[in-house]
This record gives sequence, C-alpha cells and structure tokens, in this order.
Amino acid sequence: MAIAARLKGLLVAALAAPLALTATPAAAQTSGPDVTYQDVNGISNYGQVGGIYAYALGSYTCNIGDQNLRWGTSWAGSPILAMNAYRLHDGRLVQIGLSFGKKACCAASGSGCGSCNGTGGSLLGAGCRDIYSSGYNGGQSRLGPRSEVNAFTGAQSGASSGSGNQIFKRLQIAQSDMDPATYPGALYFVEGVYVGSDDAPAGNAYNNASYKRVVISPTTYSMTEQGSMEVGIPAIAAWRQHGNGLNQPDTSIKVTVVDVPAEGRFHVGAKAYDLGNGMWRYEYAIFNLNSHQSGGSVDIPVPAGVTVSNIGFHDVDYHSGEVYDNTDWVMNETADGVRWRSPQTFAENANSNALRWGTMYNYWFDASTAPDPNGVMTLGLFRPGAVDSVGVNGIPVPGVPPCIADWDESGGVDGDDITAFFVDWQAGTADVDGSGGVDGDDITAFFVRWQAGC
Repeated sequence: MAIAARLKGLLVAALAAPLALTATPAAAQTSGPDVTYQDVNGISNYGQVGGIYAYALGSYTCNIGDQNLRWGTSWAGSPILAMNAYRLHDGRLVQIGLSFGKKACCAASGSGCGSCNGTGGSLLGAGCRDIYSSGYNGGQSRLGPRSEVNAFTGAQSGASSGSGNQIFKRLQIAQSDMDPATYPGALYFVEGVYVGSDDAPAGNAYNNASYKRVVISPTTYSMTEQGSMEVGIPAIAAWRQHGNGLNQPDTSIKVTVVDVPAEGRFHVGAKAYDLGNGMWRYEYAIFNLNSHQSGGSVDIPVPAGVTVSNIGFHDVDYHSGEVYDNTDWVMNETADGVRWRSPQTFAENANSNALRWGTMYNYWFDASTAPDPNGVMTLGLFRPGAVDSVGVNGIPVPGVPPCIADWDESGGVDGDDITAFFVDWQAGTADVDGSGGVDGDDITAFFVRWQAGC
C-alpha cells in the first residue's frame, strides 16, 4: 500500500505542477551527502477542527553532495522533514504553525539537482532529486514527533505511527492567526527543515532549511505558493527581505548566524526603532536550526536609569501528543537587563518549553533610550553541554541614558547648565520628570540630577 500510494503521489505531483520540473538547479556538490529542500510542489489543506487548520507541503528534495544520501523506510535512517509556517505583520515575523517530522519512504533518482548518478531506493543518489506530493507528506502514519530527533547529530529514534482527526500531527495553524481583519496586509511563509542521519554527521546540515512565500485565502484559508523557493535559507530571513512590505527589504534588521561550539546553529534577528514618544522598541527573533542543546534563556543588558516596559514573548505551540510543554517563558526586568527563560531548567523538566530545533521564538520590550548597535545578547542553552551559553555580538540594545544635568551638552556639569535649563523651562520644553508637562517638579528633578553630577 505504501508503494502504491507513493507512485500515485508522484503522478499527482507531476500532473499538478509541471512547471516545478524547471526549478532552479541546486548548488555545486559538497563533500559527503547533503540534503536540501529544493521546492514546495503543492500544499494540501485538510480543513479545520476547533478553529485549527491543517496543511502539508509537497517536497522536491535534492542531494547536492558527492555521496549517496541514506533514504530508507526505517525511521532511524530516513531524512526527516519538519514543516513550519510564519506570519509577517506590522514589522514582526512570528512562527504560527509547525508539524511533526515526516519520514521518507523510498527515493527516486530524478534529474534537476545537478548530475544524478542514478541511485535510488534506499539511497538518494549524489546529484539526484526525489519528489513527494503534499498529500503523501501529510500522511499521518508517516509523521513522527520532533522530540525523537537529535538535529545536530542526525540521530533519530522511535517510529511514526497512529492516526487521528484531519489535523492530527500535520502543520497546524490557528484560524485566528490568519484572520485578514486582525492582520490586514500580512505576508505568510512556509518553511521546511530537514534532518538527515548521515547529512548531519557529514557537517552539511547548515543548508537544511528553505522557505517560500504563500498567499492564504481569506475565506477558505487555503494556501497558494508564490514566487520561488529560498533554498538553504531559513524563513527568519524573510523578516529583513520583506520587512517594509513585499520585496521591500528593511535594512535596519540584522540577522546573525550564531554557532554553539562543537554543536548546532542559531539564527538571531534584531531591530530597534523609535516609537516617537521618547521610547524605543527592541525586537528580537531567534531561530534554532539544529541545536540539540536548545535555547533556554535570553538576556539583554540595560543600563541603569533606563525605563523598560511592554516586555513580550511569542512562541509556537506543539500539539498532537508531542511531549514538550507549551507553558510560556518567564520574562522580567532584572537588576542589569531584561531576561526571558524557560519555565523550568533541564534538570527540573527535560520537556520544559525550550527553543528547540526547527522553531523560532520572539522577544521584545520598550526602553527609554536609543540603541547601542554594538551590544551583546546572551543566549543561554537549555540542555547541558560543553558550554552553557553563547554571546551574540553586534545586537542593538538600549544605550546609556543621556546626562540630564549636562543640559547644554558641553560634556561637563556646571553653572552654564542651570542657565540653559531655565531658558528651556521658561519656553516650556524642559519636561525633566517625564510627566508630560513643564512645572516646578521639573526644577526639582533637574537640580537633583545637577547635584549628583549627571
């Protein structure tokens, strides 16, 4: 039955999407097996249950390496494809859906990825392409939990089994997260992240995420592919590429690659912008490509004297019996910054909500000072390993507040500052205490700062 379904799926894919045969060729061969998600060839919509819609992505998969890629029917041997969905609205990119990992069946040996050596079956040959329809990829018997995959080593355990209603284990998205009235003009993207049991040990896992834009129907909530696949690039890149609207990059967004020593990779995005009311918004997004240690905390330094408010967090929920907890991270202002952390440590609960492979979380807050563009974020790791944290350099963080007492901005505090202050106070532009008006309290607040020397 599996083989028959597989053949049917290939035929459906070929008939439904003939233009996909002209997909952009893969990059030059790398050393060892190297799996890439080359294109989405169709999207299945399974309807909704309780306001949750389910989808599955078709897949054109390439082995751009110079050795054959393991592609067996065993869960422990096949490349696993995790499917994700994202929404970009009002300057913020968030992950709104994820699926279980889909295991492979058997490889074809098609062209379209370079010079195919003709190997298929239990191996995807070097330079060869394999095709799965979205209907086949959405088969519940082929979907297994992400928790049984070590994305850094490529090790896979357990098996995909069981079935349920039409949304069970598939790429789930809440209808409320796609509501055109709530998110007018939003852009949407889908992403696939591969984990291969021999691709990862060969050191070729860093190009295993690819994304593509989709349009979502405001009535049926069906998805339609748009444009071309961004091969080997995770969807967090869409934040910068489309940050000011479709195909209008926001160059103020910085996306940084962060590698854990002798372990996996994160992609960190950051932006700071002026809210126009004396406050700045600081936005961060972190995508865990393949770190098994996972993210357990995020720390942003904030200088003394800076007012912080509106601390926020966004994650994506696991479902369908996945063992991971969905409790939101704890967030608070500390003595020297802002911190977000997993609700429990690994020692307390190995299945606590952590930033695990193939997922992206968001963090934000408002602060009363302009950014220092050369700050350092500390990304704490959830699972014990060789290191317990990594620093992310060149991240915008709140800068040191200005010296209020140096009113004339001469670089020192003296009597000239008093004179300059009273000129502005009489003009009604010296709201020192931030009350929204200028009165005697501002004189008091100024002299407290002047006597303190800043």
